Amino acid sequence: MKLLLSSIFVVFFLQIANAQFPIDGQYQGIAPPSTPVMPNLGQSVLDNSVPSSIEITRVTDVYNYIDNNGDPQVWYPTHEYSKTQVWNANQTKYKIASWKVYDAITYQEEQSLSSMYPSYWSNTDADVIWSFRENGDIKKYNVSTNSTQTVANILGYEIIKLGPGEGNIDKNDHYVALVGKKENGIGSFDLDVIVFDLQTHQIVTTRNFPNGWADGADYAPKYIDWVSVSQSGDFVVIMWNHNTATDNGVDQYIENGNLHYGVEVYNSLNMQFQNRIIRYGNHGDLGYAIDGSEVLVQFYGQYGGGTLYMHKLDGSQSSIILTTNTDFGVYGHVSCRNIKRPGWAYITHSLSDQTGQMIAVKLDNSGIVEHFGHHFSSAGSYAQAAMAVASPNGDKICFKSDFGTGANNGDISYSFFATSSSPLFVEDELLTEINLYPNPTNDFIIIEGEKNINNVVIYNQIGQLVKNIEIRNKNNISINMKHLEKGIYFVRVSFEKNAIQRKIVKK
Repeated sequence: MKLLLSSIFVVFFLQIANAQFPIDGQYQGIAPPSTPVMPNLGQSVLDNSVPSSIEITRVTDVYNYIDNNGDPQVWYPTHEYSKTQVWNANQTKYKIASWKVYDAITYQEEQSLSSMYPSYWSNTDADVIWSFRENGDIKKYNVSTNSTQTVANILGYEIIKLGPGEGNIDKNDHYVALVGKKENGIGSFDLDVIVFDLQTHQIVTTRNFPNGWADGADYAPKYIDWVSVSQSGDFVVIMWNHNTATDNGVDQYIENGNLHYGVEVYNSLNMQFQNRIIRYGNHGDLGYAIDGSEVLVQFYGQYGGGTLYMHKLDGSQSSIILTTNTDFGVYGHVSCRNIKRPGWAYITHSLSDQTGQMIAVKLDNSGIVEHFGHHFSSAGSYAQAAMAVASPNGDKICFKSDFGTGANNGDISYSFFATSSSPLFVEDELLTEINLYPNPTNDFIIIEGEKNINNVVIYNQIGQLVKNIEIRNKNNISINMKHLEKGIYFVRVSFEKNAIQRKIVKK
């Protein structure tokens, strides 16, 4: 009977563990609770205010260095944007900007990316990072061997960008759309959209937009906000800059008598115009609807208005998928980087006074959402905007926050992972009253608490009990971990009235 109960427990735990997403439901405008104490690197807190408890883990730290003048400097490295993937294809590693690669379990640095700016994870190979350099070099970096190969160089341009800044590779690592700045001999600059094949390392097609870069800066054309291939690679989508390429007679961009504005869709093989799916482009990302259609999910209108739209790239339909009054508006961001979980878009709002929530929205016009908690950011600067990006599986998000510590200092910001909490996770009411170290560990862990510890229980990753230690009248203990296999463990420390659980890694 005892064996049967153990088996039932393991099966039940696995079923829960496999349900990695918050519960589905209708959107709720849940105000943020009191901001928790800022967790240390690798430590977690819970957001229990939303329908499913969300575990929030800090994954970056402040970086102190000496500049070339010998002066001490402080930098807060964070992930880049809601449309730039943080995790590799199998979610075992993550990168922070184009700076460093980390182990996604231990949060330990693995490699430096100093020569790979700007960098983008491969969508198919967990060991590959692509870089599209401004001089036309296309580089392929292998993380495990720390080796870089320049696979191509595109000539004839003053500068080449992916996006710029908001473009992506298709889900099969086949096509990418780049933009090139080229002098046109009349005191201005043309813009070329270049579709490149990452499998053959050849240009597929190029589309010239005369004076399309115009007098824009090197990092951004005047008339275009961003260019990207769709997730299938079948389409190239251009979001024209709604401040300069308009349909209202103000600073219009006209190419051979054709007016360009809004969001336009082109065939990626020949860059032939297909349709204009919306007259006004806003914060959004390219993904798949539940029915398999490729879509642009974006906030609409000059002020957002709390309305989220879905536009099919074939031009057949535009629809409202979420209306939240003012909870999500002009400061919201959209991520569809969950390429292995099509049919959802991940939405964040930077302003805490408008709930400051992070949610996943089902792309089927049902209004179904999943609440991924609050970001707890002061959002006093662009650097502190949450900008949540979905993982490839869509089971977690990475977001930025200062946890209320940088309200008067917009530089303070850290990156965090948010996911449905482990079924073994206990609310960490005593976050500041316990220390557990070292983590990761090779042999022993030490637990120190301000109150006497009654019991320590250790579970492995599939919920099996591996240690159960009764303690009396001690507020510190050393536990031997040498005999345990490498991996993740959950250490539950029980006090008289409550308990704390921490995740620990055995190396």
